Amino acid sequence: MNYDTIVIGAGIAGMLAAIGRAEAGERVLSLSKGHGATHWAAGCLDLFDIGAGDPLAEIESLIAVHPDHPYALVGVDAVQAGAGRLRAACEAGGYPLVGSLRRNLQMPTAVGALRTTCLVPATMAAGDARQLPRSGDGSGPLLIAGFHELRDFFPPLVAANLCALGFAAEGVYLQVPPTERTLDFGTVSFARLFDRPTFRADVGRQLRQLVQRGRYSRIGMPAVLGLDNATQVVSDLQAAAGALIFEIPTLPASVPGMRLYRALETALQRVGGRIQIGAFVRHAEGRGNRLEAIYSEAAAREQRHAAARYVLATGGIAGGGVRADHAGNLVETALGLPLRTPNARADWFAARFLNETGHPVFRTGVAADASLRPLDAAGQVIYENVAVAGSALAGCDPIREGALEGIAAATGWKAGQL
Repeated sequence: MNYDTIVIGAGIAGMLAAIGRAEAGERVLSLSKGHGATHWAAGCLDLFDIGAGDPLAEIESLIAVHPDHPYALVGVDAVQAGAGRLRAACEAGGYPLVGSLRRNLQMPTAVGALRTTCLVPATMAAGDARQLPRSGDGSGPLLIAGFHELRDFFPPLVAANLCALGFAAEGVYLQVPPTERTLDFGTVSFARLFDRPTFRADVGRQLRQLVQRGRYSRIGMPAVLGLDNATQVVSDLQAAAGALIFEIPTLPASVPGMRLYRALETALQRVGGRIQIGAFVRHAEGRGNRLEAIYSEAAAREQRHAAARYVLATGGIAGGGVRADHAGNLVETALGLPLRTPNARADWFAARFLNETGHPVFRTGVAADASLRPLDAAGQVIYENVAVAGSALAGCDPIREGALEGIAAATGWKAGQL
């Protein structure tokens, strides 16, 4: 099949770009070696980490002083539109995101710290720190509930660390209801169990007994409360327990991230887009200032893909879109584009691990113009028919800035409109 646009990458940036192109009537193929960052991130939208302040106002200030930042390339309108398109896809998928771009939230983590984010799934909404009971305020304490069988989520630890921050919290382990599983209990297996009405009814009864004894008004649980219909699972548990329930993101695999990916995948398929997972794009074929074709790994041979236009959304270092070769040079893995990166390996990292400016290597990426077209060292467009989106772009450190999903949504939406 001939395609109008091929998108390389299936994270938030790649999926929003593909959706935008498909909605415009184009034939779109999304190629990716995996599911992007969604499956290991928290499943929220981090716009910019400035504590509990106004992230959109901070982005407006950032644009004024850092014109090469991805937010500056696309502008505030794209930031708002990208977040809006992501919310619309999640809403249509029955997994709404709540919050405001004008006010960050402070959400508990799986170790009992607070993490800044902007938009969260409705299943996490009741966990905003502003709503949690404080020590000595006279309200019932917060209950953190989990299971011994779920590795890397320890309710007593979460509760103790929240108490150290001034919250009233207690931790408890629940009994796993009878199930055919006897060995592995990972996040995904627990989510599938919670999709079963009988399983969550049993958990609901346990929670009800605890609420009646301890006067708990809110219950924090690991983010495994269903894979297919999480909002219904949380609603059923709240009705059974008689208390508000919120999810706390766990270590990967991220069930909230999987739900978010599913919503984007459904949105793309509804408008006729095609997705091919397991397609690792290794190199490209260009002619002049146009990209002619790309090649992905396939059984026993490479597979050639050709289109009129392309979007590169493979992520930065964390996403595998940038790697070090055998000589210690950083390379862009799909198209072989030049990178804006420190001059020498010795300059990759700052002298101190914890510092105010971060490590230069994590700002590595492809330089781009206002149309997101890749640029060479002289500032000239390399390929007229390629747009770069997400963490593949230079000029930002998305994780340190607390802007991973925000940059992905803004630039992905923009790439889908060009």
